Amino acid sequence: MLASALALAVAGCGAADSRQAIPPGPAADQTRLEAVERGRVFAVTACSGCHAIGRDDASPLAAAPPLRDIAARRAPESLADGFADGLVTSHPAMPDYVFRASEIDDLMAWLETLSQDRPPPR
Repeated sequence: MLASALALAVAGCGAADSRQAIPPGPAADQTRLEAVERGRVFAVTACSGCHAIGRDDASPLAAAPPLRDIAARRAPESLADGFADGLVTSHPAMPDYVFRASEIDDLMAWLETLSQDRPPPR
């Protein structure tokens, strides 16, 4: 019986999500703010050459929709899945881009702030 319990415990560990939830509180708030800032920096460095990355700015490339519009058109899970699959578009001006998982998490944290009433951190 002990062997069965141990086998179930080990099997359960393999199926668990590798990202551990951070309990609510100051540490979670700080972690979230750090993710938002990393996402903002990523958007500035990787996206802002063509796309508007803020709440009300214009895209430098008129054909490139603002990130806030892209985020508003798609469910967060769908958008994150699209980032994970790699951005491949039908227009030649958009480069192919493959995101790392941490970049997706951070960019999604930033995009979420664009739809909130309060301004994102700078």
